[in-house]
Amino acid sequence: MFVFVLILILLAVLGVLGLALKIAAALVLGVFIATATLVMIGYLAVRHQMRKVQRQMADVRASGSIGETTVEVGRPQRLPEDPPVDDRY
Repeated sequence: MFVFVLILILLAVLGVLGLALKIAAALVLGVFIATATLVMIGYLAVRHQMRKVQRQMADVRASGSIGETTVEVGRPQRLPEDPPVDDRY
């Protein structure tokens, strides 16, 4: 910041302060807009993740299971209506 002020004073002495102030204002405005954009993108990303977690937690409370699978774990059993299986191969 100190160097920035020194450069502005030097430009004022040389007589090109008006142009220098315009350039400085453009730089400051550009940095401000870029920072605001990054902050907004970060906020929206965090909000999206939080809503996703809330949705998953609501599903866990409703279904009672944490996973997102419908596969039942256990020993497989054949139903009487299943066709016979040839296990020779």
